Amino acid sequence: MEVSDIKPILEWMKASASKPKWSDVSAMSSTTKSYWDQWDRLLIQDGVLCRKWENGRRDRCHLQMVVPKAKVPDVLQLYHSVCSGGHLGVKRTLLKIREQFYWVHCYDDIEDWCRKCTTYADREECASTTNLRSLYRKGPQIRSRGALKLYNVGAPWDRIAIDVAGPFPESESGNKYFMVVMDYFTKWLEVFAIPNEEASTVADKLVHEVFCHFGVPLEIHSDQGRNFESQIFQETCTVMDTHKTRTTSYHPQSDGMVERFIQTLERYLTKVVEKRQRDWDRHIQPFLVLYRSAVHEHTSVTPAFAKFRRELRLPADHRNITCPDAV
Repeated sequence: MEVSDIKPILEWMKASASKPKWSDVSAMSSTTKSYWDQWDRLLIQDGVLCRKWENGRRDRCHLQMVVPKAKVPDVLQLYHSVCSGGHLGVKRTLLKIREQFYWVHCYDDIEDWCRKCTTYADREECASTTNLRSLYRKGPQIRSRGALKLYNVGAPWDRIAIDVAGPFPESESGNKYFMVVMDYFTKWLEVFAIPNEEASTVADKLVHEVFCHFGVPLEIHSDQGRNFESQIFQETCTVMDTHKTRTTSYHPQSDGMVERFIQTLERYLTKVVEKRQRDWDRHIQPFLVLYRSAVHEHTSVTPAFAKFRRELRLPADHRNITCPDAV
């Protein structure tokens, strides 16, 4: 049986709180030496070796479980390859994993795992050539980009962005579009599959599925789509006492936040839908759980934590990834 790289560290820590001398570790593996170098950040909790990690937030320093080399594939499988992983990219997979786990060379292992993952690789290749929308509608798929403008907001739901993407192949439920609503502050997202992009449909969904659940924002930002500039939508904003803003002709993407998410979701759907592409709308909500629980690059926290001050519990979090003294 292969001796775990962390077994010597565990034995030393159980025997004494003092850091071993270099002469004790000089003949050990490079991985064991790396843990020895981090001695002051390590501790044993419930018989498991853990590492203190400053997560960059203001809330706390928390513990990561140190994973033996033999258990690394189990972690990667759960947090990238299965349904609860979502086959997200290297960066988002890393951010999810390091919230709970640590091992030496974790970034390299995650990058290598994602590169070898056929689902992730096929999705990236597919994204460069086609997408779910292009299989239904001909024409340019890349929208022209204007200069990005960042908005400073002080609280959740001060300002939200809204957009509609499609058309896509009609689903079994009769949907051809999806509508995206994103909070600028928390990056929390709501996505709804809809049968059309008419102003009445969008306004009804916004009122009953967004405002009735989360309240009315101070501002709603959109592009200059006819549905958002329609009298129905304008009257809805007036009745709800929310200010409507829009992009300008010279800067059609004054904020690319929603547009980037739409591209991410389209790439994901392109891979997971069935061949007939009639079930794409069923995959939206499971993907949202993954997105909301992944650390956002602009806030350094997950949208769920920013909104609820707690993390979402995922199926992978219930799995028992034990790290015994020796593996």
